[in-house]
Amino acid sequence: MSLLKRLLLTVSVAILIILSGTLALSIHAARQYLDGQLQSQSENAVSALALSLSQPANQDEVTRELLMMALFDSGQFRAISLTGTEGQTLFERSHPDTPGNGVAPPWFARLLPLRVPVAQRAISDGWKQVGNLSVTVDNTFARDALWSSSIRMGLLVLVAGGLWALSVVGLLSWFSRVLREEISAQVMAIGATASGTTAPGAVAPLRSKVAELTDVVHAISDTRERVRATAQEQTQRIESLEVELNRDQVTMLPNRKYFMNELRRVLQGDVGADGQALPVGGHVLLFRQRDLQALNTYMTRAPADAWLAAMAERVGLRLAAEGPAGTLLARLNGSDFIVLMPGMEGPAAMHVVQQIKHDLQALRQPIGPGQWCRWAYALTDYDSGVTVSELLSRLDQGLRRSESVGQEEVEYLTDAAPRNTVSERQWQQTLVQALAEERLSLQVAAQNYAAASATVQRHEASLTLQEADGALLQGALFLPVAVRLGMSATFDVRAMQLGLQWLQQHAGAQLVVKVSLPSLSDDSFLPQLRALWEQAADVRQRLWVELDAHGLVAYAEEVEALASAAAALGVHVGLRRLEHEPMALARLHLLPLAYVKLGSDFAQQAATSPGSQHLLQAMVATAQALQVEVYLAGSVDAETAQALHAQGVHVPVA
Repeated sequence: MSLLKRLLLTVSVAILIILSGTLALSIHAARQYLDGQLQSQSENAVSALALSLSQPANQDEVTRELLMMALFDSGQFRAISLTGTEGQTLFERSHPDTPGNGVAPPWFARLLPLRVPVAQRAISDGWKQVGNLSVTVDNTFARDALWSSSIRMGLLVLVAGGLWALSVVGLLSWFSRVLREEISAQVMAIGATASGTTAPGAVAPLRSKVAELTDVVHAISDTRERVRATAQEQTQRIESLEVELNRDQVTMLPNRKYFMNELRRVLQGDVGADGQALPVGGHVLLFRQRDLQALNTYMTRAPADAWLAAMAERVGLRLAAEGPAGTLLARLNGSDFIVLMPGMEGPAAMHVVQQIKHDLQALRQPIGPGQWCRWAYALTDYDSGVTVSELLSRLDQGLRRSESVGQEEVEYLTDAAPRNTVSERQWQQTLVQALAEERLSLQVAAQNYAAASATVQRHEASLTLQEADGALLQGALFLPVAVRLGMSATFDVRAMQLGLQWLQQHAGAQLVVKVSLPSLSDDSFLPQLRALWEQAADVRQRLWVELDAHGLVAYAEEVEALASAAAALGVHVGLRRLEHEPMALARLHLLPLAYVKLGSDFAQQAATSPGSQHLLQAMVATAQALQVEVYLAGSVDAETAQALHAQGVHVPVA
């Protein structure tokens, strides 16, 4: 809105308020006057009638009634009554108050009610009191008078407002015409100067027909010369504004459209947003907030948006401090964020990703009692010749894998990762054929742990799939798809069968078989496991079933049922990643557990963080109090390993 319109609108509002206030005060004054008149009328009428009725000649009953009826029939009174000294009614006449009887509408009577005064006087016969006279004035005529007065004053206000509106319209039209005539020539001259073509007559005069616009004309004339020098700067500013239009409204990060354009330029060997040539190759990180819907429900939308904005700001600062030139952080959709790191090698990229992961872990928000929001991470590299669809498909596969295993580790896929563009329908066909043709096998790796007085050796199994062409796929590549297709229970049962067969072939060995948490939701999963364990009575005591500690929060009943069934048959049950679910400590005593595992990152962090150290000590003390062994998953430095070993934690050894 222009300044002139703002000024006229302000004055118009002020006039409207003044007129409305004048109307309201006038009606209020008239109403108060009529109330006073009604009260005066009632007092005068009751005094006159009481004096007449007190005369000795008017003491008989018939005369009294005639006098009171004469006053009532005048139509100016709503009720007249005479009561005796003992409260008996000697005379009473009244008619109801109906707002519609007068000229004023009923709503007006309700909006501006008038008083109904009641006046009373005593009636006497000489020195003897005969009774009490009560007179109620009818306010119908006063209400009609107030209505008529209000109508006249309202019409006057409307006429005054209409005249003011017409004057405002005329004034605005005059100002618009003057501004159009005086300024348009100056603006057209600026446009001609900016384009580099000055047509004859395009230079506007330096004097104005209106004295108030003379300074404006001079200012525009001075600006004309500066426009020529700043034309290139304005063009760059427009491009910058176009970039800002491609930002996410919540986090102010570049949105999907902008990021895809930049990624396409990078993959095609073009230049970055700053106009500098980008190096060939690099890494891309995709991370997803897995519990955004629950977060919006638990926090409400506004705090959740504020949290997302703070998270984006912190990650942006981290990338600005440690990322390479050309690093770009963007938001693809509600829960997915992506980072482009051109020219960064694998170790350096992983270092930056770990720092981002640490920042996101520090900003986790609760989504329920004892539950915290979770992230999933996928990292991949790229080189020349890779298409955008291939890169995003690879990242999506990594996210599916990260979500399926129920942990927040970074899934890393290289440019040579197989099946990065295979559809889910093809995956389903491949998995079904692998089950039917029994092309699944176990890959077993031995792991030694330094216990209190000896070294414990335990084998850990992972499922593999042999393709039709003989290529071997690791479980991390196809099990996430199996979870997504609802086939995880079938594959976990097959892994358990292969594990029991391996135990029968390796006497005295101990084998750990991991079970996916989504498989616990299948009603037929636990009965199938129980049947397998019952058939393998000779080796099941050397079988260890490992679950993610998140199951104690997300699948509490299912985990307890599996642990109870396993303990009844002599099968050992363990938990991994206990440090990611501290609330699971409150439920450890409910399960017949054999061991728990702690991550090496958490154990290494405990060496320098007092909070993590206290949490580690609490986990170890709780587990040992329940006679549950504590193992460390992954390697740490020698000093940390020695400290953990002293606390009774089984540390991996070569």
